[in-house]
Amino acid sequence: MAQIQQLRRITIWGVGLIGGSLGLALKKNGFQGQRVGLGRNIGRLENAVTQDAVDVVTTDVAEGIRESDLVVLCTPVELVPALVQRIAESVEPQQHRIVLTDAGSTKSVLVKSVEKRLKAHDSDILSFVGGHPMAGSHETGVGAARATLFENAKCILTPTENSDPGALDLVKNLWEFVGAVPYLLSPETHDRLIGAASHLPHLIASILTNTVADVETEDSKALDFTASGFRDSTRIAAGSPDLWTGIFTQNSDVLLSLIDDMVANLIEFKSLLQTEDFAEVERVLLEAQTVIKKREEMSGGS
Repeated sequence: MAQIQQLRRITIWGVGLIGGSLGLALKKNGFQGQRVGLGRNIGRLENAVTQDAVDVVTTDVAEGIRESDLVVLCTPVELVPALVQRIAESVEPQQHRIVLTDAGSTKSVLVKSVEKRLKAHDSDILSFVGGHPMAGSHETGVGAARATLFENAKCILTPTENSDPGALDLVKNLWEFVGAVPYLLSPETHDRLIGAASHLPHLIASILTNTVADVETEDSKALDFTASGFRDSTRIAAGSPDLWTGIFTQNSDVLLSLIDDMVANLIEFKSLLQTEDFAEVERVLLEAQTVIKKREEMSGGS
């Protein structure tokens, strides 16, 4: 973590919930360098300064990365490769080395595209390591950012055979500095596991919401009678549709496979109801309950 304290400048491209929380966490944990906010909308960037998420802001890529040691891309996943390309085109020949990382929820397509672009640019100034802090909220924007967002959160890093060990160490130090716990996975393993743990649940929450919203009688709607259980099951469906469309697009192969698994399980459960095999229904429910209880015990109830 001492590496982070030695940096002069850290640039955060996209100062919303994740980028803003990173900026706040850096300051909270004693980062002495300059926090630079980079993006397209100067009004939103200036709001990030007001929120103390960053120290200075710019919409100019060359200015935003000048003298920075580390650039963290906190934008929608589908934008990351093109933004890396813009960085590669904006670096000055005499510029010192810059480590790039991101905070996106998909990795396989993203990492391959970024590495392809950096290889084509043939620059030894830039190094990239994929990252994904497992923290967030259904709320968006820097107004929802908080300095404690990453504390004790898992942060998956996805180095490849092309990754520079020094760059990996620096990115690992960054997330440790703000309280996260790094894990190393391949991009493909990341997408399979997070597809199941995060992407599929979000899809199911959205479909469940739409299904319940369609249930009504002449004088009442099912939504009028939902309670805390429905809210707990569907809260994540309030997330940004633009953001999640990009995630689903980039991880579509994994998601399609998981949907097949989910549909198969639903059909099997439907068959149990049709055949009135309620003992087996109870077994399925008990199996799920056991999984949840074991998880709660392992995580201390959190």
